Amino acid sequence: MSFPLIRRSLVLLLCLLAPAGFAKDAKVRKAKAKGPRFVRIHSGHQLHRDAAAAFERMATAARESGRSLLVTSALRSYRQQRFLWRLYRKGLGAQAARPGRSNHQRGLAVDLVVGGNLESPTYAWLAGNACRFGFRRTVASEPWHWEYRPRSTSAPEAGVDCLGQPLSVEPLPAPTLVRTDAS
Repeated sequence: MSFPLIRRSLVLLLCLLAPAGFAKDAKVRKAKAKGPRFVRIHSGHQLHRDAAAAFERMATAARESGRSLLVTSALRSYRQQRFLWRLYRKGLGAQAARPGRSNHQRGLAVDLVVGGNLESPTYAWLAGNACRFGFRRTVASEPWHWEYRPRSTSAPEAGVDCLGQPLSVEPLPAPTLVRTDAS
């Protein structure tokens, strides 16, 4: 047997045996059990679990201020997105992202009823408060489309809303003093 052949055989043998030798020292991490990836929100639609939790907090805050957030669309399958994309391409539907590129397919986008314009009370509330929950409007021509992007959506400073306007906090009524005579 020639020297190059012996050398190749040893390298091959080393490559085959080395992973087994290193595996003894490797620590195996067990995956933590997480809940389901997509969960239902109060409207029956589904969102990614993180987006759903944030949306529920936002919907609760909206209800407390007298607004209700009605969802028209959330998680979409590839097939649904492809259908909407084809309608859009034919000029028969609203603007839609190409299948595979929509955050609706990732469960991170939600379409809401905002009253059809930028002056509606629901839209004004969303514009002023959605960033507190990690949501922001990402499509300029769609005031109803809001996406959950907590890493790139900064929370407002204290005392201002998401638009930089001072928060309108109603002053508490002055306490009434009740006098009792000591007679």
